[in-house]
Amino acid sequence: MADIEKETTEEVPATETPSAETSGAGKAKDKKAKAKNKKPNIFVRMGRRIKKFWKEYLSELKKVAWMSWKDVRKNTLLVVCAVIVFSLAIAVVDTVFGQIIEGIAGLVG
Repeated sequence: MADIEKETTEEVPATETPSAETSGAGKAKDKKAKAKNKKPNIFVRMGRRIKKFWKEYLSELKKVAWMSWKDVRKNTLLVVCAVIVFSLAIAVVDTVFGQIIEGIAGLVG
């Protein structure tokens, strides 16, 4: 226990205080160090992010397996035909239900 007290009561030697000449140079170095560690403004950071995004985007786009134009035309025609068929089916069902509703409303009214 006495050893612990001796260790804790020992005084730490004081650090030397910088002279007037070195304090000015030290402050200048501190400012330069802070300037290096300082983040760039928001526009520079955003510009870098946008540039990085587009670079990665184009890189990924090159990896895509694109279909041939023949396949694109065939699939487009298939989708257009499916839309027309389903549109006609919905129109027929709508017309039939509309006639049924009018018939019921004519009986009641």
